[in-house]
Amino acid sequence: MSITSKLTSKNQTTIPKAVVEALQIKPSSLLMYEIEPDGRVVLTAKSATFEDLADTFPAKRPRKPVSGEQMKDAVRAGAAQRFRKSK
Repeated sequence: MSITSKLTSKNQTTIPKAVVEALQIKPSSLLMYEIEPDGRVVLTAKSATFEDLADTFPAKRPRKPVSGEQMKDAVRAGAAQRFRKSK
């Protein structure tokens, strides 16, 4: 079976319905392209988890573990700041 799709000027394409069904992908699926030495491209997919996606974003700063009490304090401080701004 041969299926085609058009590449836009922004290097985007619509994945044809038959391919979506064959790969059983959804909007949260992670697509992987493997380029073979002969130029063929193999497309595979897996469902992305939050952990998969989180690892794709660079961390702005090193993450330090925080306690539940520290989280509560941060939420209270943020709520107080928003309350002051709304007045």
